[in-house]
Amino acid sequence: MLTPGNPVPALKIDTVAHGSFNLDADKGENGTLVIQYRGLHCPICLKQMAEVEGVLDEFAELGIEVIMITTDTAERTAEAVEKAGVSRLRVGHGLPMSEARDAWGLQISTARDGSAEPDFFAEPGHFYVAPDRTLYYAWQQTTPFGRPAMSDIIGGLKFTQNNNYPPRGTYTGAL
Repeated sequence: MLTPGNPVPALKIDTVAHGSFNLDADKGENGTLVIQYRGLHCPICLKQMAEVEGVLDEFAELGIEVIMITTDTAERTAEAVEKAGVSRLRVGHGLPMSEARDAWGLQISTARDGSAEPDFFAEPGHFYVAPDRTLYYAWQQTTPFGRPAMSDIIGGLKFTQNNNYPPRGTYTGAL
């Protein structure tokens, strides 16, 4: 289980149009927002992709790098990028299913009968990773619905930076 204040797994992933991404080398001055999306089959993901691209400058002002990643193939990811109409956003593909589940703690779903879903795919997750590659913030879900608005994430990160607010949820001792 990922715990705030502790290291996140290494992340090296190929992107559609921006070469490879390495969390250790391609982080922002104030960290990285890693957003896992379900894949091409998810219209909510494509809408979110466009929303994220629309606020990239705000993240850059905060010194935060942003990448969206998926377990989808390179081909499906390229099609998703085209459908979403994004070009500046880094979009990684091919996150191994076992890494998505076992390292990042994402929920895995199987295709519904008659759907365009791949056989297996990871459900959404948002991870704000501090510059030292420790987890500050994590939000994960089991369905495509109800994702946090980018304005909420940006507002929270501004508050965090302005108030030196510590990561919460760090306690792992006995209860």
